[in-house]
Amino acid sequence: MPKMKTKKSAVRRIKITATGKVMAFKSGKRHQNTGKSGSDISNKGKGFVLAKSEWARMKLALPGGK
Repeated sequence: MPKMKTKKSAVRRIKITATGKVMAFKSGKRHQNTGKSGSDISNKGKGFVLAKSEWARMKLALPGGK
């Protein structure tokens, strides 16, 4: 049986917590931040829990997230 491959795009965007929740992170923090305020950039760094209806679909993209 071949190894299960991870969807690399999912790895970069989501994280599964120890309790099984799926967290995502806000976009728009990587570059072109010169026009943004410090609080805007700081708020982009925080993660948020995705809606429960999305969890099953996101967990399928990660082999360890079943």
